Amino acid sequence: MDSAGKYHTFFFVVWLQKGNMDKDYIIFQEDGLLGAKNQRGEVIIQPQYMEMQPFSCGLSLVRNHQYQYAYIDICNKQVVPFGKYSWCDPQFTCGFSRVMKYHYFEERNKWGIIDTLENIVVPLKYDKIWAIKEDSLFSLKAFLGDKEERINLHQLGNKVIFDGLTYICTYSVEAFKELAHCKKLYIKAQPNTRQLYFTYGANIGFVSLRSIPKEPVISIVANSSGKIFPLLMEKSDIGKTTLPIAKATFNKKSTSKTYSRRTSFWDYEEERMNDIDNWSDPYGDEQAFYDGWSREDVESGLADAYEG
Repeated sequence: MDSAGKYHTFFFVVWLQKGNMDKDYIIFQEDGLLGAKNQRGEVIIQPQYMEMQPFSCGLSLVRNHQYQYAYIDICNKQVVPFGKYSWCDPQFTCGFSRVMKYHYFEERNKWGIIDTLENIVVPLKYDKIWAIKEDSLFSLKAFLGDKEERINLHQLGNKVIFDGLTYICTYSVEAFKELAHCKKLYIKAQPNTRQLYFTYGANIGFVSLRSIPKEPVISIVANSSGKIFPLLMEKSDIGKTTLPIAKATFNKKSTSKTYSRRTSFWDYEEERMNDIDNWSDPYGDEQAFYDGWSREDVESGLADAYEG
C-alpha cells in the first residue's frame, strides 16, 4: 500500500530455464551412433546420428549415413533439413551460422549466413566467409573472388526473432508501465512488414499475440542471438522458447474512422475486439507521418540531413 492508501498488484516472475541451456545436454555414443542425454542421464534423443555436435543457441549439427547435415533442436526436430546445405558451421555463434550450398552453374560452393530460425541473414553468394567470432560480428571478412568485403551482422541481423527465448522476468502490464514511468502502451505496425510492436515512452518492445490478449503480460527476454527486449505476450505462453511474430492485417473495419485514432493498448483491450484485423498502426501510414521518409531513413539520420 502506498502513501495514498492505494494497493498495487505486481505480477512478477523470475524464470530460470536451466533445461533449455545448451550446456545441460550431453552427447553420448552407443553402438557407433550418437544421441543426447540430460544432466539426469535420461536419454532425450536416441542414438541415431553418425556425427552430432554440442548444442549451441538451442541447436545441434548432426550428420546422417548419407553424409548430409542438418540442425536439430532438443526435440529432435529438423530446423534446417538434411541435404539443404552442403556444409554448415559446427556451432552457432551469437545466433549466427555459416552455411554453404553448391551452385551447379558456377561449379562451386557459395557461402552465406543463417539464424536459428533458418532465415538467411547473409545471401549465399560469397566464395568465402571467415569464421564467425564474437569480436568480429561488426566487421566479418567475406570474399567475392579476390575482392574482400566486410559484413556487419549487427546491421544485417537486426530482425528480431522470437527463438531460443530465455525469460529474465515477467511483469503485469500495469507493473511494467509503472516501472517504465509511462501511462499507456501503444500498439503499432511496421509499414512494410506489418509486424506489430509496442512503444512505452520513447522505447520500443515487441509483440507476440494472435489477437487481443486475454491475460497480457510483458516478459523481459533474451533470444538466440543474445538480444534482450520486452515482449508483450499471453501469460499462458510464458516459458515457450519459440513464439510467432504478430502481424497486422487490414479489412474495411480497420481503415474506418471509427478505429483510426484508437491508439492505446487498453482502448483495444477494453473493447474486446478479438480480431487482429482491427489492430492498426495508429498513424495509419508511418511513411506519411514522417513526411514521406521511411522509418529507416529517419532513424539513420538521412531525413535530418535533407531537411531545410
